[in-house]
Amino acid sequence: MKQLEKKAIEQLLSIIPNHPAQRIMQISSGGKELTDNILELVKKEDYEFLLTITDENFYNSIKEKYDNESHCSVKLIKFENRRYVSMAKMYDYIFVTAEVPNESSNEFSKKIHSHIKNAGNLILFLPKNDLKTLDSWREILTENLFVAINNIDMFKNYEILIAKKMHGWGS
Repeated sequence: MKQLEKKAIEQLLSIIPNHPAQRIMQISSGGKELTDNILELVKKEDYEFLLTITDENFYNSIKEKYDNESHCSVKLIKFENRRYVSMAKMYDYIFVTAEVPNESSNEFSKKIHSHIKNAGNLILFLPKNDLKTLDSWREILTENLFVAINNIDMFKNYEILIAKKMHGWGS
């Protein structure tokens, strides 16, 4: 993952309201700027944080650091997994900084939908100035019952796409 600007990270995390018992998940394949800022927030506010890693080398290099934090747990996943987390946990915010393979986008969207609480948010980091990818993700998320899909231009190297899961939408 390319480096993220500190001020933009703070702006992005400001969308998380100060409500009790927030659950945050990040799907990452590298880079610690956002992860460190999320961890700081969850420790301050007493939230829960699951860091899921898609790259085994990155996982091995950071597991001990983050797994020893009381508000954080770390898990190695593959996009092919049937589920990314246990059924009992549903998240208010899921940040996806890992690059989801194009051939897995639709399946990923279906799987991740079940991990988000109603009215929860999916925040995707997509390549900057790649309208084809942005449009493809908008279409996939719409087909998989996400609403209020908006993109935000706040990072130098990434386009942020935010989508909301709503109860009672779709079939």
